[in-house]
Amino acid sequence: MNNTTIIYYTSNREDPAFEARVQENILKVCGGLPIVSVSQKPINFGKNVCVGDVGTSGFNVFRQIEIACKAATTPFVTSAEADCIYPPDYFQFIPPKLDVCYRNSNTYLVGHRRDYFYKKNEGGVWSQVVGRDFYIKRLGELFAGAPLWNVEEKNFPKERRKGEDIFNVIERFETTNPCISIKTGKGMRHYSHSDRTPIHELPYWGGGKKFVAYFLQGKTIEDKEVTR
Repeated sequence: MNNTTIIYYTSNREDPAFEARVQENILKVCGGLPIVSVSQKPINFGKNVCVGDVGTSGFNVFRQIEIACKAATTPFVTSAEADCIYPPDYFQFIPPKLDVCYRNSNTYLVGHRRDYFYKKNEGGVWSQVVGRDFYIKRLGELFAGAPLWNVEEKNFPKERRKGEDIFNVIERFETTNPCISIKTGKGMRHYSHSDRTPIHELPYWGGGKKFVAYFLQGKTIEDKEVTR
């Protein structure tokens, strides 16, 4: 019996070939977990719900998450985003409690103009596991009285406008191998807070140059120009 569903949400603004490699990696490492994808264009990835071109905003991201949670049927949901790369052990984590947000602290960033990683100690929404009903309840509270879709951040629930987290209780877990968010320049936010010390190699993933060459450029590690 599966205890968690992968909820994958995308505004389809990334390069299609890049996003295809992101999806390919999820399928490769997720251990056959069910997937619900909520997208703004139709995609062939798990059970797909296409909401149309509603626009990109923090408000709409969480609305797509809400739709994904409601389409899932497992006790927990595991987040996956269209510009993030995950190791196998991320999808193996099942929290002990249904009413707490569990956020991974083994997370890194890499930019499309860089060939090294940055540590992001606080993690993010893109690398967390939450009880499905708890997530739905919390989003319902935040969206009370709000429109279905909105690209204006000013109309997002007040908790997010202040920069506060939507969850009052967050517990940390740490995967053995890192989860990595790739800043391609095409996503909703081009910058994210992190430590600024360059890290050239990570466990499981290897060197930053090879990582970027494969996931962003579609090159294989055998390409002669990819040396690290």
